[in-house]
Amino acid sequence: MREYLLYIKACGGSIPQVQTYVTPSFSVDRSFWQEREGCVLHVIGKTSSLALAFSLRAKVNGYVMDQVGKGRVLTDGYVKELRALAVSSVCEASSLYGREAVSVQDRRKHGWFSWEPVEESVEVPYQDGKESGKLPGARMGYTVGRELHGRSSSHENSQEAVLCEILDGRALLWEEVEFLLKKRGVDVHDLSAILHSFVLSNKAEWRPGIRFSITKGWWRNRLELVCERCGSAGAKVELTYCHTCEQGCAYCTACLGMGRSKCCTPYFLMDVGASLIRGAERLENVARLEWAGRYSADQSRAAERARCFVANPRPGLSEYLIWAVCGAGKTELLFPSVTEALAAGGRVLIATPRKDVVLELAPRIKRVLPGAKVIAVHGSSSEKWEESDITIATTHQVMRYHRRFLLVVLDEADAFPYHNDPILYRALSRAVKKNGKLLYLSATPPGYLQKRLVRKGRSTLGSSGAIPLFSDTHVLLPGRYHGAALPVPKILTVQGLHKRVQTNRFVAPLIDTVNNSLNEERQVFVFVPRVDEIERVLSYLQKWLPSHAGKMAGVHAADPMREEKVLAFREKRYTVMVTTTILERGVTIPKSDVVVVGAEAPVFDEASLVQIAGRVGRSVDDTSGSVLFLQAERSTSPKRAVRQISQMNCLAQKLAEQRGLS
Repeated sequence: MREYLLYIKACGGSIPQVQTYVTPSFSVDRSFWQEREGCVLHVIGKTSSLALAFSLRAKVNGYVMDQVGKGRVLTDGYVKELRALAVSSVCEASSLYGREAVSVQDRRKHGWFSWEPVEESVEVPYQDGKESGKLPGARMGYTVGRELHGRSSSHENSQEAVLCEILDGRALLWEEVEFLLKKRGVDVHDLSAILHSFVLSNKAEWRPGIRFSITKGWWRNRLELVCERCGSAGAKVELTYCHTCEQGCAYCTACLGMGRSKCCTPYFLMDVGASLIRGAERLENVARLEWAGRYSADQSRAAERARCFVANPRPGLSEYLIWAVCGAGKTELLFPSVTEALAAGGRVLIATPRKDVVLELAPRIKRVLPGAKVIAVHGSSSEKWEESDITIATTHQVMRYHRRFLLVVLDEADAFPYHNDPILYRALSRAVKKNGKLLYLSATPPGYLQKRLVRKGRSTLGSSGAIPLFSDTHVLLPGRYHGAALPVPKILTVQGLHKRVQTNRFVAPLIDTVNNSLNEERQVFVFVPRVDEIERVLSYLQKWLPSHAGKMAGVHAADPMREEKVLAFREKRYTVMVTTTILERGVTIPKSDVVVVGAEAPVFDEASLVQIAGRVGRSVDDTSGSVLFLQAERSTSPKRAVRQISQMNCLAQKLAEQRGLS
């Protein structure tokens, strides 16, 4: 069981300085201050709850700052007062925790939190980096870990260098740090002490997995618990009696799938803050782009503007949006931006909400950037702990990074689960280095992104109210790479649509549309709003189109044969695929059409329907196709989707006309 010491560092001088610290290894702190300045360390107490230690540090620091404003000097009586403040705060926190922990079975009779007051002060003389022999702190009986002075300086520096390289830009729970080092075959003597030395040197941070604070209320005070990893609070943080720290504790249920974040679990964030050190030859090789494709004029303009954003060192310009319609070649637009970041010695992260897209993107990026180390990171990935130049990851896995990437690209910013999820948004923004760039890539950017980044810029289209083609924070690409217009969906309202399908009554628009596509040797996506409707609609189509029944299938997210069915559809072994929104993006099937059954359902919002329509006409060999939205009642989302598609077609046409005149 780890213990954490709370102490106050007091320095003399013309302006006395007082600051409170939490340490797992007091000897490290004493040695650290000894080499930098003379001071007195007043020990307040110790606990096995890191969350409690940090809560008390904030409480004591706040009180000290208030007293400094009153001109008060840190005397022995003042220190005694602070020790009493810590004890009273522990009692209050324990009382508030007990009030909330009504469902916890194993209740403690003598308080929920362990706290041992320690009345000890250690004078630390300035030694100018010289060895000072035995540390006074070692005799106090609460030093966690072994003294650093027992090792040679060269060995210590070597281990610190190895840890800096391995943990650079990572945000890991203590167990994850140990696992990563074991996986790399690194055996570190006194890991806790070395990591804490990074914290004292401002290279890293300790945080509790779950932090808590006492919030004052007009009626009564309450204990507020927040997960440091994902930011979740309230009902998502579960109270419990912990057998690790043997006291009241809590863990986060929101990010539980990535390991248990608890009050007593250290959360370590490493921020070395330097670009990767590479030789000129290695740097040139990593950033070498081998792509035989060619941009259209509009693609070239969009890709270059995004590259200039990445290269721009201007402070405050940290976010950029590439708004490109479905089939515009969004992945290819990233190539100049990625190579720009790699050439600057930085790492690149491409985050996407879905594992399927990660698996599809990784080999494509590897082919065009053969000199760069590219890894695919998802829940079951074996590469998640490896070093890389380019990381392609699901958005949940990004929570393990901290200021690591010079460029972070979020592909499909509007897609589930990233859209409207503050946990994942927080993870993405924290993964970017202090001077890094965050690039959003979307065909249907959500309203909040448009409001923030689509600023008034040059439209050059001569129409008032038109979406600006570009500004210093966005670029719009309204046309597809092959120059053909986006297929405009047809909306039909069929009274009693779902009941007619359920009772196997003939729905002419549905059957005729699918039959016509199949007769023209085309494939058909049939989208339904819910999983339980897949089998119903599949059986219905097989009944009314018996000659094609053997080449029809249904698929959803939890389908154990999902990957095999999608592959069979790609290979034309299936000609009709009944599916939920899992195939609304990231899938390109040449010569395909789309039917949406139940387009009025809430799951089919404007962005989803635009993406679904975007499955059609993507190939240069087949730029047209049919898109049918069948609804049981009138709905606004299909109308808005059609309006957005028509607007983009209009913008693309005007751009083409403008190029023809120039």
